[in-house]
Amino acid sequence: MSEPKGLPPSLLDLSQYSDDGLKVLVVEDNDSDFELMCYRLKQGGLKYTATRVDRIEDLRRCLEHEEWQVVISDHNLPGFGSEEALRIVRDSGLDIPFIIVSGSIGEHVAVEAMRAGADDYLMKDKMARLVPAIERSLRAANERRSLAAAEQAQRESERRFAAIAENIPGIIFQMHSGPSLPRPTVPFVSEGVIRLFGVPPRLFLENPNYFFEQFAADDAASLFEMLLEPPQAGTHLTWEGRLKPHGKYSERWVLMNAVAKARGNMFVWDGVLLDISDRKEAENHLLNAQTELRRVTTEFEKRREQERGAIAREIHDDMGGSLTKLKADVAWLNKNLSLDTPAAEKLDDMLELIEHLLASSQRIAKDLRPGILDYGLIPALDWQMKDFQKRTQIQGEFQSNVEELQLDPELSTALFRILQEALTNIVKHAQATRVDVELFVTENELSLEVRDNGRGIENADKLKDTSFGLRGMQERVAAFDGWVDVSGSTGSGTTVMVSIPRGNQTDEAEND
Repeated sequence: MSEPKGLPPSLLDLSQYSDDGLKVLVVEDNDSDFELMCYRLKQGGLKYTATRVDRIEDLRRCLEHEEWQVVISDHNLPGFGSEEALRIVRDSGLDIPFIIVSGSIGEHVAVEAMRAGADDYLMKDKMARLVPAIERSLRAANERRSLAAAEQAQRESERRFAAIAENIPGIIFQMHSGPSLPRPTVPFVSEGVIRLFGVPPRLFLENPNYFFEQFAADDAASLFEMLLEPPQAGTHLTWEGRLKPHGKYSERWVLMNAVAKARGNMFVWDGVLLDISDRKEAENHLLNAQTELRRVTTEFEKRREQERGAIAREIHDDMGGSLTKLKADVAWLNKNLSLDTPAAEKLDDMLELIEHLLASSQRIAKDLRPGILDYGLIPALDWQMKDFQKRTQIQGEFQSNVEELQLDPELSTALFRILQEALTNIVKHAQATRVDVELFVTENELSLEVRDNGRGIENADKLKDTSFGLRGMQERVAAFDGWVDVSGSTGSGTTVMVSIPRGNQTDEAEND
């Protein structure tokens, strides 16, 4: 914002003007009176430059082309008077002090001139008051300028505030709470309430409790509960709640952010209430999509395990049985043929190949679905741990606080696969020399803990795009409303903790 022209940088020290001093424009038709004014200015110790005009055209021209700090005008001039000179100065838009000097001016005329905007008036026989009158007028002009600048800044601030309040998807509000109030009140809301609540602001101003009546009852109760505790100065409040349905809206969500400041025996909250219905709707869509994806994934895993089991049984029963019979037949032929014939040597090769095929079919069937799972989860986990030690030479131990446990086959398979994935990750990444596995069963939940003494895991490792093993474990556990936690630090090993609610699962038998 540009400052009004024609005002000095200081009102109290007139020596701080430009090298030419105070620029004074004198509207006077008498040379002697003009010289007397200049004498009084010099006598008052004022450094100045003065220009005299006695025609309206010259006054307008000077105001248009030069900057002036003060205008001194005679009351009566040929063809015009101080009233017209004052009007021309004010119409120019310049906030320049205007002082009337007259040989004869009535009190009524002087009062009217002051009302019209003159800063002061004095008689020509009392010119000793000229310099004090100038200084006082400059001071008043500077105060006007400061006040105008403050008002302009206030208007600009209010304009920006109104623009912000108008464009945010919600409202700006002020809330009062504290021990001196029976309940929190909201004495101010911005115009956005029309868009957010569908009612005019006056309803909120007439009833300070009306604000809270717009929320769903249980959500309003949660907000009141948060406001019961006296906050510290600068405390931030964050709350989410639902609005009561109105108009075409069935349910909408809002987010409140406010900061408190103490005022006497109460707290004043300045905050915003934002409409987050779109965000909530997107979150619900995402949650529903995740739930549907988890349901599909769970069903996929279930069917895949069923297919694995069916293939494993086919391999075991059909292929394994056929290979066993073929082995017996080849052994019979080998026994009844002469040992020194070429056919006997060929039969030995066939027996070796059949043995290899039998071992491969057993291994494939075990990988598809270990038959040990048919004996229960605990024997299956114990066998898996022993098989892991045998294959990798990594020492370890499996412990359980129960000896037998009957679970849904799908849950047993999921826990078996989770331990299988955890052990695979240890072989691939941990560089561990020991692994301990513990199954802990309570009435309400089932926990599986896998600890190793390897190199540890960092958060960045868990967030890698290629961490499919961890994600697979999380998806398996989420299907049973459980959770997985993977923790560790460099050089201190890694711990995988799995917890799943028991639900209706019961133990067949626990430790004696």
